[in-house]
Amino acid sequence: MRSTSGTTGYFSENLGFFLCFLLSLPVFLKAQYIPGTSYYSPDNYIEYIGGNLPVIISAPHGGALQPASIPDRNCTGCSYLKDSYTQELSRELKDAIYNETGCYPHVIINLLHRKKLDANRDIIEAADSNLLAENAWYAFHDFIDTAKSQAETTFSKGLYLDIHGHAHTIQRLELGYRLSKSALQMSDPVLNTLANSSINSLISYNLHSLSLSQLVRGGYSFGTLCTHKGYNSVPSQSIPFPLSSEPYFSGGYNTQRHGSSNGGFIDGIQIECHSDVRFNATARQDFVDSLANVILEYLELHYFSNFSPNYCLTTSVNEISGAKNIIFPNPAQDVLYIRSSDYPLNITVYNNLGQPILHKVLYNDSEQLDISEIAFGLFFIDSYNERSGHQLNCFSRICP
Repeated sequence: MRSTSGTTGYFSENLGFFLCFLLSLPVFLKAQYIPGTSYYSPDNYIEYIGGNLPVIISAPHGGALQPASIPDRNCTGCSYLKDSYTQELSRELKDAIYNETGCYPHVIINLLHRKKLDANRDIIEAADSNLLAENAWYAFHDFIDTAKSQAETTFSKGLYLDIHGHAHTIQRLELGYRLSKSALQMSDPVLNTLANSSINSLISYNLHSLSLSQLVRGGYSFGTLCTHKGYNSVPSQSIPFPLSSEPYFSGGYNTQRHGSSNGGFIDGIQIECHSDVRFNATARQDFVDSLANVILEYLELHYFSNFSPNYCLTTSVNEISGAKNIIFPNPAQDVLYIRSSDYPLNITVYNNLGQPILHKVLYNDSEQLDISEIAFGLFFIDSYNERSGHQLNCFSRICP
């Protein structure tokens, strides 16, 4: 077995990589958002609830605030109606996911009424050239970008859900993938040739190598999973496309911007919810409980083969590329666990200067690493086993 000095040498040889990695870490790690805690933009118009799951939920049209300092938007063809109960639905969905997993999705809510800000439009139409509304628009999308960065860094990929409400006569969920009605009406082979959906990343990297048509309306599509819970959805296996005469929302600005249409590893789906699942509190609770289960099942079917036992357990950059260790929770306060397929593990914790500050040997996955005496901030772990070699992880320690 290599000595501790050998381990230190290994880390020192890779210090340049770690320093570059540290400098490139997204703002969320430096800001240290605590999962389940609400944070607000400086004007208190945008709320961000920190998360530790690869799930991002936004509610752009559920706000009610109408400050006199922001004039009503005035643009040709603009919609000013609030999506009733979508803010409540998003919060309750967050709670339902937490009840299932003990972990939190990221949630971003526009608290302004749509008359003042439409956070699902480009900035010109969204804010109507008002500086205060523009600041809120930037805060809304910056919080989503922060959540996406955390999901990509922690899990390598994730799912963004933009929550809306529709007033169409047909009571069903409308799922938008940035595919038009005419596109969805195409045959599967033709649909599969399209390369502009908001789940492009999932098409390239899903556990069962499913095609676009299978992911959008196949037996394990999001819509089909919702239908199995009792909520008719389009597209799905039973309703593969909307008819030309039927209204349908295909996904708006947010789904385009924050999904994987233009790259990245966060896929996006716009969920348009009918009134039957929003206006009645009991029906809404039943719906969010079912939707939470659909989201988790969808992630395990297509994204993470071992998701349900782990949920918000953090995978490292090396684990994503094939290493065997995961560390959790991350961020952590006083205790850190390391789950591995190889024991014993010689653990060395380094600060961001590459200096060893803590060492311990772990003999099984029930043992814990006490980090209560180290400073708050970012750290690196070198886990060494004689059979599997070195594996490198990073974590942050946050204030209680």
